[in-house]
Amino acid sequence: MGDRVKNGQSLRYHQTGRERCIIHLVDPDLGTEPEIMGSLVYCIHFKDGCRWMDELKKLKGHLNTCKYDAIPCTSQCGAMIPKLMMDDHLMYTCPNRRLKCELCEREVTAEVFEDHMTTCRYEPIHCENKCGCKIQRRFISTHRQKECTKRLIACRFCNKEFVYDTLQGPRFAMEQHMETAGNAHLLLMCGVVSQQQHQISNLCSALGNLAVNTSGVLVWRITDYSQKLAEAKTKESYELSSSPFYTSQYGYKLMATLFPNGNGAGEGGHLSVYIKILPGEYDPLLPWPFSHTVSFTLYDQISSPAKATNIVESFVPDPSWENFQRPSKEPNALGFGFPCFVSHEMLRKRNYIKDNTIYIKIRVDPSKIIAV
Repeated sequence: MGDRVKNGQSLRYHQTGRERCIIHLVDPDLGTEPEIMGSLVYCIHFKDGCRWMDELKKLKGHLNTCKYDAIPCTSQCGAMIPKLMMDDHLMYTCPNRRLKCELCEREVTAEVFEDHMTTCRYEPIHCENKCGCKIQRRFISTHRQKECTKRLIACRFCNKEFVYDTLQGPRFAMEQHMETAGNAHLLLMCGVVSQQQHQISNLCSALGNLAVNTSGVLVWRITDYSQKLAEAKTKESYELSSSPFYTSQYGYKLMATLFPNGNGAGEGGHLSVYIKILPGEYDPLLPWPFSHTVSFTLYDQISSPAKATNIVESFVPDPSWENFQRPSKEPNALGFGFPCFVSHEMLRKRNYIKDNTIYIKIRVDPSKIIAV
């Protein structure tokens, strides 16, 4: 509160908290609060255009409705806006106002509207190939790949590119290219075929290596045994051969053979089994003669393995025998094993043959030097 004297009268001003408001024609003798609150004042927004004038005590109520009084934006954009300008602000300048894209009919805020218009998938844009077409952004990729008359098409043989242009132009150019570049295309195709054959060979080799047994143990499953035995009785030296296997990853290459009707001393009444040493990839690195203990096991396929009576025979190679020397490039026809491994009579007992199938395990053990 303060006082000034003007024309013999006191002119008082009052600080309201926002701006000083002027109180006119106040008698110097009037100093009580009720009389002050009854003094006439102008709106604090008088300079902005508000013409309200009334008692000081009504100023606060007036400010609650004064159009010139600033309040926070009702759309919560953070701006302080005079009430008089609020409608215009919400309609034209508020960044939180909602705008509708005329192309996709999607509503976004004014703050991101400009960015949306540069990425709207429904906006027509010119093809970058300069074919003259204007396509909605969502279709432009398909247009460039399949429809654009200026798109590039490649020769399916040499990948040389041609512009797909009007009517006969591209067709003629492509046909002419196919005629003049025939030999070059043939050479390219031969190169591709050669490369593919090399890849196929490598893949087959890798697949074959994965399938090779390098454990030193082969479980040989022989099916249709009765038919094979009957055939062996009608054919001389009828022999079955197992798949090759190795004693280790870089070890000896071996193969088992079997005579259902016997061989040598066991011919006609026994099953004979043998082991053969085959030429292997790592023979130059291996010690010779072959000296690993070899065992053959005929499984008793009884339902209770604890009660099984397997037939087992094994031997330790004699280093003086030709069978165990390093084989030549051709597979060694000589094998070593047991011509009387099991008699036909014994084979029919128990469960050595079950479901017309027998199982024989061949195990090569470098740690044993005594046959068991």
